[in-house]
Order: sequence, then C-alpha cells, then structure tokens
Amino acid sequence: MYNKNMKDAFNLKGKVKIIKTDSQTGELICETPYYKNLIVNGTDTGFNLILDRLYGTNTYSLNITHLDTGTGITTPAISDTTLASPVVRTSVATKVLDGDSITYRFFFADANLPNDDYGEVGLFIDGSTGVSTGQMFSHALFGIPYTKGTGEDSTFEYKLSKT
Repeated sequence: MYNKNMKDAFNLKGKVKIIKTDSQTGELICETPYYKNLIVNGTDTGFNLILDRLYGTNTYSLNITHLDTGTGITTPAISDTTLASPVVRTSVATKVLDGDSITYRFFFADANLPNDDYGEVGLFIDGSTGVSTGQMFSHALFGIPYTKGTGEDSTFEYKLSKT
C-alpha cells in the first residue's frame, strides 16, 4: 500500500552554491545563493543508479567522486549524461553526512579554474580525472553565471537531501 512517507523517502533533492575567496588571504569575496539541481534519470545515471544498486546491480559504486563545471547555459534535462560545455573537474575535498543530508565541498584553486563565466555544474560517480568521465548524477544551471577572476579560489558546496 502506498503512503506519503514512502514517496518522501525517495524525494532526493540537491542544491549548489559557490563560495569565492581571495587566493592569497582566504578572505570571503562573495557567496552565491543556492541553485537547485536536477537529479538525472537516464540509463546508468542519477536516480537509475540508485535503483540498480537496490536491485543488486553493482556495476557502479554510487560514490560521488567528482564535480565538473562548465560554460553551458542550456537548461538541464532528465536524460543528460554530461554538461553542455564542460571545462574543468575536481574531486571531493570534504563531505559530511548529517541526518538526512550530505554536504560535499569541491575546491578549485585559482590556478585550476580558468578565468571565465561558468553557467553549469554536475556531480559524477566513479569518474577519473578527465572531464565528463564516470556516470552523471546531477546537473544544475546557475541562475546568474559565476564569474571567476584572477586571484580567486572557488569552493562549490553541493547539498543532497530529501527536503
């Protein structure tokens, strides 16, 4: 029998914000609001991977290992497998499990994120250091492009939760 609590248990949501700091002093320059993301759901991506693991298909670990960011401005689609215009990738710097949410932080030092306007971000499972490798889990579009300039470090904070 279906009940609302069962639906809520699988209502996974995500959001991402960017924290920009001075690369020399560590002083906060700015912090964006949180932007909502889309948990993708194609073959071997996002929500489909959760179902595969529950079923016993263990091809992929389900561990989020990387974040890609890019210059694309195309609205994310449920069938996405990569970003529209990926530029660079980094691995998880920190992660915290707190009740019914996980907070991931991904760090780009000034030298590792080219100066540009970034419009999108995505989480990936089981990838290597190469952009767009692994299985896409989620895709978000920034409401306002994120402009990265010289002397700026960037931390992408990604929260996944059921609320």
